[in-house]
Amino acid sequence: MKTLNKLLLACTVSGLIGGGNVYAATLKLSHALPTEHPVHQSLEWFAKHVKKEAKIRVKVYPNGTLGNESEGLQMVQNGTIAFTKASAATLNTFSPDYKLLSLPYLYKNRAQYEAVLNGPIGKQILASSRKAGFIGLAFLDAGSRSFYTSKPIKTPADLKGMKIRVQNSALSIDTIKALGGTPVPLPYGELYSAMQQGVVDGAENNIPSYYSSRHYEVKKVYSRDHHTMVPDVLVVSTSVWDSLTAAQRDAIQKVAQETVKVQEKNWKKYVEKATQDLKKHDVTFVDSDISKFQDAVKPVYDKFRADNPTLVPLLDQIQSTK
Repeated sequence: MKTLNKLLLACTVSGLIGGGNVYAATLKLSHALPTEHPVHQSLEWFAKHVKKEAKIRVKVYPNGTLGNESEGLQMVQNGTIAFTKASAATLNTFSPDYKLLSLPYLYKNRAQYEAVLNGPIGKQILASSRKAGFIGLAFLDAGSRSFYTSKPIKTPADLKGMKIRVQNSALSIDTIKALGGTPVPLPYGELYSAMQQGVVDGAENNIPSYYSSRHYEVKKVYSRDHHTMVPDVLVVSTSVWDSLTAAQRDAIQKVAQETVKVQEKNWKKYVEKATQDLKKHDVTFVDSDISKFQDAVKPVYDKFRADNPTLVPLLDQIQSTK
């Protein structure tokens, strides 16, 4: 199998580093989001400008055409595709540094969020997965996550006894427990029917995902507690990356950083559009008492520090960043 993967990789990148036709090969970028999602629009922009700046064709495969998020990451790891988009929450399985980004209320404000992710700490985290088969190129804005259910969630007490779908992440599970809910890890693709059938009482996610997945058809109350700001990550296969020339890598990295700003604009525009449309679909927006949620998750930090002593220095750096 390893020999086959090496042959596939050789075929993928041979046209990129040769002296003849610089467009002889096409690299694949897979993700599981629909084409109307702002992340897809940003990744299309990335592909267009990689062709322009690095002289490399990149074809984007949306809607899980090549597989779900986990399958896309596996293909990147073995080099059968070059790029994918994954949530930082998913990546912590492969690199412990990513765990930090799923902590609730990690940042004091948006400025701190940007300083951490776009600065030296962010670069360290992105590079930490090299041995796992992929390298992070950039963090892409995924907004903040809040709860959507059939009733207002103004304080943690409102979550008591409620089954809330979460990503299969230890921190996500610990956070919901600390807030008084019952966490239920489920694949995202099963969530709509799970809410319909009462398997779960609600979920937590950002506005674009809530809207594009049409979850508002089942759960009509979106309570803005903003408990986490977990970014998406644009990653590249380590084997593909190492097969490119230094000039190509520099060009791709430059485009990836520019894509961060493109994504911020696309995200903001889409959130505004989605919010207006959700109100037309009789969705009720609730502003939660954030201070009470912040107090409730303090035990999550105590447990995290005890369970992850090697990550405590990096956590301290994040929390002291201004």
